[in-house]
Amino acid sequence: MKKIYFNLRNNARPRMIDTIKAAQQDCNVLNRVNNLLPCAKNSKNSNKKNSKLSRIVVYLKSQIIYYLSNILIHKQNVDRSSSYNADLVYMWGAFPRCSNKNFIIELDNPYVLTYYSYWNFYKNKNKLKKLIDKAYKIVCLSEACKNHLLEEFDNNLLGKISILYPYMESNYQRNTRNDSIINFIFVGLNYRLKGVIELLEAFHDIKNDSIRLTLISDIDEVIKNKYRLDKRIIFLPTQSREKLFCEIYPKMDILILPSFYESFGVVLLEALSFGMGIIAVNNYAVPEMVINDYNGKLLKHPILTPEIINNQQIVNCVKMNNRDFFERYLANKEFYENLYNDLKNAINDSLGIYKIWQRNSIELFEKKFSSNLWHQRFKEIMGV
Repeated sequence: MKKIYFNLRNNARPRMIDTIKAAQQDCNVLNRVNNLLPCAKNSKNSNKKNSKLSRIVVYLKSQIIYYLSNILIHKQNVDRSSSYNADLVYMWGAFPRCSNKNFIIELDNPYVLTYYSYWNFYKNKNKLKKLIDKAYKIVCLSEACKNHLLEEFDNNLLGKISILYPYMESNYQRNTRNDSIINFIFVGLNYRLKGVIELLEAFHDIKNDSIRLTLISDIDEVIKNKYRLDKRIIFLPTQSREKLFCEIYPKMDILILPSFYESFGVVLLEALSFGMGIIAVNNYAVPEMVINDYNGKLLKHPILTPEIINNQQIVNCVKMNNRDFFERYLANKEFYENLYNDLKNAINDSLGIYKIWQRNSIELFEKKFSSNLWHQRFKEIMGV
């Protein structure tokens, strides 16, 4: 079996840890898998002092990364001792530093190579091309990413590029839904960027006692107070991944993600794995998981229009990083009436057909995103 070292970051996302754990079936993983960080932390375990300190640290890191994004190409050190016997080094969105090993690089969009800076990407495009040409393989998280990468560089990369969606188990067997209540759910941080303001108003204005909306987010108390009398709306803080998968998702019927900015949106894949219907805004890779009037509603982006990228229509929100996008479009706190109306109509439309959406989500998940397919693609990419 090939020996692969995964260059895991300290701030690893759950999908990265899932990749390593799943890869054990197909290759010799050199990481100490049993010692990996937990996929998510429950916010209830943090006291206020640590929470405040954590916010300060996160802010300072974001400022540093924002500055570096405008001057640096994304490179990361590789632990030479741990990767010494590796046949391949697996990198997430960065080029290896201090290593001559063959490497695979995974991208959610091309601009991750410059810390998601569009401007810096173009400043260093020739350097980036030379670096990416050295990769053994390039893994794209989506068709959108693949087409975008080919558009930015050229078709000479085509033989190196493969699509590998994030690893996800089939979870719909866990479902414990209540047929007398239709449960909608939103999950995500940075709620203004995710369209929560318009979502809350749309849901509140629908007078139907058989629907519920659970929001798991960092929503401001002032906004919560505005809807405190609507008992159908439930606000929850960030939850552990274990609780989401074992207690919350199994009860939910429809995920709503009206995000203005989304590169992939793993929460959409999670919803598919539970067979939820989905209402989402058209963004980058979102149409690969949400097919309009099949397993949900794909809403028109309230600001951006699709572009033709490598002969495919893509709403290219990632031309800016999410911070720049927010400052350009959302900092003025404008209420997007068109998104509000689209959400209201989609929620109303879903009430009679959501069970069809759910069946189709399961079908789509099994045909396109199942764990068996993931292992098959992974082995093809690794050459095992």
